[in-house]
Amino acid sequence: MPRPFIDVVSTILALHGTHEAGRTPDGGEMVRIDFGAAVAERKTSFVAVDSIPDLLNTITEVVDFQIELKETTIMSDRRVPPRSKNVFLLRIAESGMACECTVVKTSTIAGLDALDLKALIGGAV
Repeated sequence: MPRPFIDVVSTILALHGTHEAGRTPDGGEMVRIDFGAAVAERKTSFVAVDSIPDLLNTITEVVDFQIELKETTIMSDRRVPPRSKNVFLLRIAESGMACECTVVKTSTIAGLDALDLKALIGGAV
């Protein structure tokens, strides 16, 4: 991404706990996508980004995130359980005034893919 490291990391922190609504690619159902982010802690586990105070001040030049995108069908007459829960591992590394972002999808559920996550983050930066 042609953006500074701190801008991309701050965008991910800002996206945590937000949602976006839109139609499925085939133009059919309305879906809501909830964005959740966790950061690697001691390279053994992930913790929610909002549970670490001053996270931006502790990150240096590389950070690993676990991004969870939950898709829920929007219906006016009833509540629908989540249709899919997509989990991605995202590594952001500083490279001068740009960032190298590597995305891997860890869930096997059909739905969103790494390009969708890239577009979501790229559009928010």
